[in-house]
Amino acid sequence: MSGEGNDDDDHYLTSEWRRSMRTPVVRLALLLACCLLVLLSVQYLGDSSPPVNQGTKVETETETKYIEALGYDYQPQPKDKKSWLPKLISYGKSSWSKSELDSFSDESRKILKNDKDVAPETLDPESDSVLILTPMKNNAGYMSKYFELIETLEFPRHKISLAFLISDSTDNTQKLLIKAKKKYQEQGPKEMRFKRFDIYRQDFFNGMPGNERHLRERQRERRIVMARARNYLWTRALGNEQWVAWIDGDLTAYPPTILRDLMTYDKDIIVPNCMYPISKNGLPYSMYDYNAWQETPESLAMIKDLKEDDFLVEGYTDLKTYRKHLDEFDKEDTIVPLDGVGGTFTLVKAHVHRSGIGFPTWVFQHQVETEGFAKLAKANGFGVFGLPNYNIHHVSN
Repeated sequence: MSGEGNDDDDHYLTSEWRRSMRTPVVRLALLLACCLLVLLSVQYLGDSSPPVNQGTKVETETETKYIEALGYDYQPQPKDKKSWLPKLISYGKSSWSKSELDSFSDESRKILKNDKDVAPETLDPESDSVLILTPMKNNAGYMSKYFELIETLEFPRHKISLAFLISDSTDNTQKLLIKAKKKYQEQGPKEMRFKRFDIYRQDFFNGMPGNERHLRERQRERRIVMARARNYLWTRALGNEQWVAWIDGDLTAYPPTILRDLMTYDKDIIVPNCMYPISKNGLPYSMYDYNAWQETPESLAMIKDLKEDDFLVEGYTDLKTYRKHLDEFDKEDTIVPLDGVGGTFTLVKAHVHRSGIGFPTWVFQHQVETEGFAKLAKANGFGVFGLPNYNIHHVSN
């Protein structure tokens, strides 16, 4: 009997609970409680997810995206990171192994597949070709020696292109270059002609007196104009050459094999050690191009205290930069990594320029022009090197 009484009570309570659940007030309360639980769950999941920083990989159901913020602390990707189409076209690679293809993203593989038939029609850089670039200003007095050295180069003449930029000259530089072009390209035997011989004229109206060109306080202004000249020249002259050689118009000596010698190292950017006939430490020559240097712990510590727009220049006793120059390396140091280069004789793989690396006309990492070029190239993953014991000679000016 007692069991039957309990069943009736339970039935009564269940019925009452069901009736109470049908009331609007209770239903509203339950709805609000559910919403609160959802909000708390979302907040918890959001707090437990890692923050999206520079280069963070964000996974979705259909694709992978990279969120990247570029700034002064940007670190270039390692050189062994697989690229997309450029290697296929630039280096003539027509097939990839499975492991190589697996390293590409889905989008990259689609690009390779889509462009497979286009690659054979693409104009590749001409193998073993070089474009020699020389900006000139009032260079008439050194013109004869310049071409004397060019003629000694042990390199196929039909693989050499020459391009000159004349700017702000008041002497016979332009007239002598036009005569040289006629001599080599029209009057001389065909087998001795260069592939191209181009002359450009662009004035920057920089009237700096000659006796002030090496004053420290004029260097920023002077070097920015030089950067503009270099950028004008390479963007106008570069064709399908494989290499670019920046050669000063007033060098006095370099080995006939220099192009082959530097190419052998197969570096993105490489420079020899440029000397001039001023005796130092009992030697007949001393270092001329102090723009080729390597950062040291001391120089990096000094740079940390500089303002972003502070400009550094080498070769002045009243400005100690603590950098290591090419004449400070040992005889055993055949090739060394550099952070800055000059422009007396600089060999560059043409794809460095084609990648958009030029000569900064603004202060980049405290440098402009050639040193800024080296800094910019390194920031984009290219290698910069020097040969401390491979000497060339510059006129004493």
